[in-house]
Amino acid sequence: MPFRRVSLPRSIFRVCWGPDPLAFAPLSLLVAGKPGRWDDPAYRFRTVYYANSFLSAFIEVLSPLRPDPQTVTTLRSLGVPLPNMEQAIAEYLEHRSAALVFTQQDQIVDIVHAPSRTEFEVLTHRRKRLKAGDFLARDFRVPRRAAGILYDCDEVGIRAPTAEGVRAGETFALFEEVAGAGKARAALKAGKMVPAADLASELAEARNFLEI
Repeated sequence: MPFRRVSLPRSIFRVCWGPDPLAFAPLSLLVAGKPGRWDDPAYRFRTVYYANSFLSAFIEVLSPLRPDPQTVTTLRSLGVPLPNMEQAIAEYLEHRSAALVFTQQDQIVDIVHAPSRTEFEVLTHRRKRLKAGDFLARDFRVPRRAAGILYDCDEVGIRAPTAEGVRAGETFALFEEVAGAGKARAALKAGKMVPAADLASELAEARNFLEI
């Protein structure tokens, strides 16, 4: 059963570092830091992340700042103030930009769709069925393995809900054309770019969604 493919939207969105919304993160930063959900664990290639709206991009970028319930409960029981989210978010977005990017609507794999999950199970010789949530869980082993397989199958990229679920929008993880090339397999053209903090409405909506 083949992977289910869908077209990229005509416009996609990114909250990114630096002046180039098409740029991949330097490999040295990936190795030194924490790879993303769809990054190859062996660093054979890089992945660049976009979303279907600025709101979805903000939700995806800011979600790591949302404290887990156990931490909140512990801090409250100890009488310790919760983290200053205003300061944390300001520092997090200080050097980030929000960018609009245009596509030629390349076909990418909808990995959480049932036929795609089945194909992934077949290719990895899994005996246990995967649920859509297995690709979105905090444990990144399944999605990272999926990314490596899809890259080796010459796929352009992956469509999936944000880590916060379908209500928070969609994400698009696009692979390098070839390892080290710094160019996506999808045809992309940079559009308007502004400081991330300038998009006050989308930022406020994302914060409201995440309750931070």
